[in-house]
Amino acid sequence: MNKFICKHPWSHFEINNPNGDVTMCCNNNTVLGNVNEDTVSSIWNGNKFVDVRKRMIKDGAHSMCPHTCPVLQGGKKYENLDWYKELSEDGAQRQNAELNESEFKEQKKVLASAPRWFRFTYSYACNLDCYHCYQREDATLRTKLPKSFMEQIPHYAKIAQIVYPFGGEPFYFGPVLEFLESHNANIETRFFFITNGTLLTERVYKILKTLQISCIAVSLDAASEKTFDSLRVRGRKAEWHTVQENLKKISDLKQDKNFDFKVSMTLNAENCMEIEEFVDLALKVNAEPLIMLVANPYQTAEFQKKYLNFSDSQFLKIDQSIDSSLPKLRAAGFSDAELYLKELRKHLSYHKVAANDVLKFRVQKAARAAFYSLPEQLQIPVRKWVQKKRNQKLANL
Repeated sequence: MNKFICKHPWSHFEINNPNGDVTMCCNNNTVLGNVNEDTVSSIWNGNKFVDVRKRMIKDGAHSMCPHTCPVLQGGKKYENLDWYKELSEDGAQRQNAELNESEFKEQKKVLASAPRWFRFTYSYACNLDCYHCYQREDATLRTKLPKSFMEQIPHYAKIAQIVYPFGGEPFYFGPVLEFLESHNANIETRFFFITNGTLLTERVYKILKTLQISCIAVSLDAASEKTFDSLRVRGRKAEWHTVQENLKKISDLKQDKNFDFKVSMTLNAENCMEIEEFVDLALKVNAEPLIMLVANPYQTAEFQKKYLNFSDSQFLKIDQSIDSSLPKLRAAGFSDAELYLKELRKHLSYHKVAANDVLKFRVQKAARAAFYSLPEQLQIPVRKWVQKKRNQKLANL
């Protein structure tokens, strides 16, 4: 396998947990600092970020990142930052991006450039309580990012290509909305949002109309009201028809502002018969549908049995739906959606053999626990071997 050097350690600064932990990516949980303890600039060129850049150069992404990372499969094109040449030559975003590109090519470990992709999770709080949410337990703690960090954001919002308020539900937080309202909309920085689509209030819509937007992604998990109520609401107030109205609003906004619009579904045993319907729903509002196999958030046998145990007839229906959907996506020019469906088919084939049976899942869980009990220096060769074997299996599917 050719060594793949991912740009994320040079370009991405992410806080995907309101406890303040910093990573280079939402798919790699290696903690590189904490904004409760240090400033963004000191973390960006701190020992841990420098070390991860060294390791990326030496060993490549496959040695240090999970096999499930979509970037390794050629996906997540929306995270590409090569559009920086569209920006004004004398603008701070373009100048920072060009400096960053040169530092990456020169394989520098300490950078003069600032993060180009700046993602932060102010809180895990949310107006919904979805079936697969790994944040569910932490959300009740009401942990928030510190005021000292929030005060740094406007500076990086003047330099970064992408600012990405995350959640929880990003439109649920007053400090985030206040930051967005105060941002100078004439600055070329673009914003990225993932939302559950239920809180597109007049205030939020007014904000969105003023901002430069790269992408709005709406997490749905359903193509019907019944499935939506089952998987996403769970006792919280949210209406399927409101979400449909908001999808239309975002679609109309896209016509005016020309950003990427995506809707996503995590496939499970309850919604797996709705693949083609979900694709049709997305295409109707000119959105790209991204469908992936749900992850078991707390690695419980109960979740595995309820949501990740598929019957033979379901596997057959999924396969037929993928076949029917691919030409539609190709005709719409949605290459990421095509890739996601093809990868979904591969992962389901692997899942059918390796984890569809709850007993096999228990064995895998025990193996993972044993792996993480090993010293870190022993984990690396084991991870490489497992990655190699898994990629060989996926390539043969």
